Amino acid sequence: MKIAGGALILAAMVIGLVLALPVLIDLNRYQDQYKPVIERALNRTIQVQDIRLALWPTIGVRVTGLSILDDPAFGMKPFVSVASLNVGVRLLPLLTGKIEVEEITLHDPVMTVVKNRRGVLNVATLGRSGKEAPTTPSRAPIPSLEGPLNILGLLAVERVSVSGGRLAYRDLSTVSPTEYALKDLDLLLRSMGIGQTPRLRLTAVIQPLNVPFNLEGTFGPLKETADIEAINFQLRLGGTHVTVTGKVAGHDATIVLRAPTVNVAELPLAPLFMKPVAMNDCSVTVEVTGQEVELTAFSCRMFGGVVKGRGKVVAGSDAPPFDGTVSLEGLQLGTAFRTFADAQVSISGTADVTLTFNGRGFAAQDLIKSLEGGGRIVVKNGMIGGVDLPGETRALLHAAGISIGVTDPVAFQTLEADGVVGGSMITVQRLLAESPDVQATAAGTIGFDQTLDLAARLSLSPDLSRRLARVSSVVNLMMQDGRVVLPLAIKGTLQEPSYRLDLNGVAERIQRKIQRETVDAMGELLKGTMSEPIKRQGRRWLQGLFKTVEAMTKSEH
Repeated sequence: MKIAGGALILAAMVIGLVLALPVLIDLNRYQDQYKPVIERALNRTIQVQDIRLALWPTIGVRVTGLSILDDPAFGMKPFVSVASLNVGVRLLPLLTGKIEVEEITLHDPVMTVVKNRRGVLNVATLGRSGKEAPTTPSRAPIPSLEGPLNILGLLAVERVSVSGGRLAYRDLSTVSPTEYALKDLDLLLRSMGIGQTPRLRLTAVIQPLNVPFNLEGTFGPLKETADIEAINFQLRLGGTHVTVTGKVAGHDATIVLRAPTVNVAELPLAPLFMKPVAMNDCSVTVEVTGQEVELTAFSCRMFGGVVKGRGKVVAGSDAPPFDGTVSLEGLQLGTAFRTFADAQVSISGTADVTLTFNGRGFAAQDLIKSLEGGGRIVVKNGMIGGVDLPGETRALLHAAGISIGVTDPVAFQTLEADGVVGGSMITVQRLLAESPDVQATAAGTIGFDQTLDLAARLSLSPDLSRRLARVSSVVNLMMQDGRVVLPLAIKGTLQEPSYRLDLNGVAERIQRKIQRETVDAMGELLKGTMSEPIKRQGRRWLQGLFKTVEAMTKSEH
């Protein structure tokens, strides 16, 4: 009994001693040994509120109040803060003097990525010991992983988990600062160690869009450098499923994204669209080479057609230069126009479009100053609606049996337009629309502020012109090469365009006709050969002239 009682007492003492270890052993005294190592690896200052030995659920260390401060160039607020961090180790290797980390668990971590007003990310110097934050956009488009991977070189971790996390991205470089966040972030990483290929699973909700986000897949094998030989992920964003593949070599990378369907309403680009848009069979290939990020290939089916493009942007300046090309084939223009614009004028048809562009910066003020380019559009078998033709023009067409109201669409067989971008406006060099009865041409400018300054000409077909000439002799004054030509001035804005008959052009033609007719009549008079039919024709012509002048005077008022 005495032996058994002694054993029980000894066991109780051992258990009590073990339970008291977290209190008796103060691990905070060792911060001066491990903190400098971690700070050098991350190139960040870290702060720890408390660190204790933990016995449950696994043997290890429990850290509370952990903060990784931001780069001083972005302030002294935490870049990452963690409510608690548990590091569990394997028991058997520990008994032999070896430390093998089995699990790292983070509770309620918060990470904030910031782009300042100069376009520089606060992750630009993460893991780059001795490097100050750049004063221009990041020297490396992809943040360095060398520091974190060096830590993994010291610790082979079987499992890393995050619960209740938040990852925020704040952009201060835009006129109206924006912020997006991954809320309720849960993450699980397995096989995190040099030479291993980790498996990742991440779930979260994107705010303020309130869209579910899920990412699963593998990347690796991990090395002591930032090289990753293979990336294979399945990304789900709301109802959109994307396959992500690629590789990373230092600061260079190749990423390929493919998605059978993309719902634009679930992307941050949604405010650019007036209505929801679905894109199908999308493929994007991105090449990163140092500071150059090149979209080498983009293709997608949308609005009944195929959109293709490429582009390149070079980091390293406040307003990074970019260039690109876009082509669209078989685009259903009516659907696209209603999606992007809410204007009085509408247009439909099947369009082919080619665009080239270049500029600097992505803020509105930078684009207005620097954007340049050119393009061509060809539309077949379409209709234009919402064009409020001047009353004089409608009356003239009505006299020939063509009734056109403000809301009546006008059909055309072909519409072609060529233009260039520059000087804060789009210069329409040539616009041609053709239908059996009317040919319309136009040229002028469309400002980035949506103002219009276009000069157009409606040229009626020879047959329609002859029909009009039989109805009204005044029409003869508007004839050019057997066609009635109506000059129009288009002003106002894209939302509220205004159209008026360019009477100055008509008056010039009438003046030239008066001069010709007067010279001919005077010649006949001087010769004394003016016949009675010519005199009657002259009287009719003068009557028509007076009626035209009267109509012009009324329209001016």
